Amino acid sequence: MKIGMAVILLFIFSGKVQARCELPRGEKLTIACTTGCDFIYRFRLNLAAIKLGLRLDIINLQNQSSPIDSLGTIDGLLAPGGADIDPEYYLKNVSAELQNYTRQNLGLVKFTEEGRNRDPFEYDILSRYNQDEKYQHLPLLGICRGMQMMTVVQGIPLWLDIKAELGIKNRRNRMDRIFIKPEDSLMQEIYKNNDFLGFKLHHQGIRLPYYEENKSQYPNVRVSALSNDSKIGESLEYLHRPALGVQYHPEKSFSNTSFPLFRWFLTEACEYRNSRKDTL
Repeated sequence: MKIGMAVILLFIFSGKVQARCELPRGEKLTIACTTGCDFIYRFRLNLAAIKLGLRLDIINLQNQSSPIDSLGTIDGLLAPGGADIDPEYYLKNVSAELQNYTRQNLGLVKFTEEGRNRDPFEYDILSRYNQDEKYQHLPLLGICRGMQMMTVVQGIPLWLDIKAELGIKNRRNRMDRIFIKPEDSLMQEIYKNNDFLGFKLHHQGIRLPYYEENKSQYPNVRVSALSNDSKIGESLEYLHRPALGVQYHPEKSFSNTSFPLFRWFLTEACEYRNSRKDTL
């Protein structure tokens, strides 16, 4: 515990990084989570904000009286990890063969009350985010399930269970080495190294072979990082929005993995807020 606190204090007091964006004194960024962001999300976001000289107000979008209207007032949108997504949200967009296979193997999906609550809300929110030009500059960060929902709203299917379908152990409480693909991408801009370690807690993910075979159907997305011999997609970038989904958990990863990602997200949120000050 003492060692962990020492690391935290060292991070906080090691000096601010060169911030690309600043807010007037007393102002805060409003970051909306699509569900309640727990302590570790809030802690790591605030830790990154301190490093950048920013202050945050983190809200639960589901608790707002009009969540859709709230999209027009926030500075950044975060879709955190959590429960499995009901395949019915993407099956209408895939081949008949995959539809039949999925419905015959629904026992691989872990249906929960959390999922039943979050699925319709997050699907609607992220669909509107994708389609409405009012939100074309609003930054979005999806983590684990959040990346998967970013995938689903594009019509791309998921693996039902990595172990059963890929023969890879489900990624529960594991550290995976993640490799950024050798092409221009947001991930390359965020991380200067070609690989890094990320904390993993999932058993589903983007169905990469289907995505690759039908890539022309998904012009607005790019998979830019992989792990496990390129079998697991680790990042999904939207090309028409400042939006990034990651399959790993930055809030539970080492600082050299978490901080660059949160720096990008909070800097984008700061620049977005400053760009729309006349309408606030």
